[in-house]
Amino acid sequence: MMLTGDRVPMFKLRPYHGLLLAAVFTAVVGGLLSAYFFIEDAYCTGCNRGLFILIVTLILTVLLIIVAFSRYGFSHLRHHRPGYKRG
Repeated sequence: MMLTGDRVPMFKLRPYHGLLLAAVFTAVVGGLLSAYFFIEDAYCTGCNRGLFILIVTLILTVLLIIVAFSRYGFSHLRHHRPGYKRG
């Protein structure tokens, strides 16, 4: 069974897997580092460092996820030709 051009999925719209892996790695390392600072010194500057690292980690993770799924923002790539068969 051969796939015709109309039935082939658009693989160019997949998210960037490398950026998703980088987001997971950033979240894990940042979470562990902030937990280390929270546990080490919960009453002094360590807690502030842990909170700062946690906020930076969350921002970086969200930005990496947004960039990884940026291909979905290009609606001109999802055009349908007149002979396009749905189903």
